[in-house]
Amino acid sequence: MLKVSVIGTGNVGTHLCVALSDKVDELVSVNSRTLEDLPLDSDIYILSVSDRAISDVAARMPAVRGIVAHTSGSIPMDVLTPYTDRAGVFYPLQTFTKWSDLDYARIPIFVEGSSESVSEKLMDLGSLFSDRLYIADSALRKKLHIASVLACNYVNHLWTKADELLHDEGLSIDILMPLIDAAVDKLHRMPPAEAQTGPASRGDTIVLEEHLRMLEGSPMHEIYKLLANSIINNRDR
Repeated sequence: MLKVSVIGTGNVGTHLCVALSDKVDELVSVNSRTLEDLPLDSDIYILSVSDRAISDVAARMPAVRGIVAHTSGSIPMDVLTPYTDRAGVFYPLQTFTKWSDLDYARIPIFVEGSSESVSEKLMDLGSLFSDRLYIADSALRKKLHIASVLACNYVNHLWTKADELLHDEGLSIDILMPLIDAAVDKLHRMPPAEAQTGPASRGDTIVLEEHLRMLEGSPMHEIYKLLANSIINNRDR
């Protein structure tokens, strides 16, 4: 008999409920602001709330005997230890949006526990829907979080800026989708450093200077220049 309470109804909490809906004996979704109807007998409590809210929610929880774990990549597990002696982290490394369809089996789950028993139980929970389970302490999770921000959030922002640039000409990001799809596909077959193309990787200063001239006065001027220099330095190492 496994009873799980997911505290938080945002993107992560919603997807965890979907992933676990037919995998556990009892699953309860709880509003993190009110904690209304929070069971006292769950085996595992997953705090799927913003980083800044983790400590506050944990402090407002009643005393429970189950494991209390947060889902953050950047917050140490120790933030929970003042409130429970069975603390943990259950960090799914993925970008979550409520309406998106995800292959939960492919999502890496990084686990940390205040004891070996807690770690084992969180690993068992992750194994119910994911094939990729790892033990990771707070230091490793922070590096994973930085890497994921670079690979996902910052790349998405560059897509946003590309879309804005095209919008001025009556186009949209849709025209770049074959290019984006091909770039991502290459990552399945080779390291990203080997897949790098473009004027900076070729050392084509004439094209780079023209691009920078066209971006003069735009916030993207410095971003483009910094990225180009980073690619050149990486190539020359």
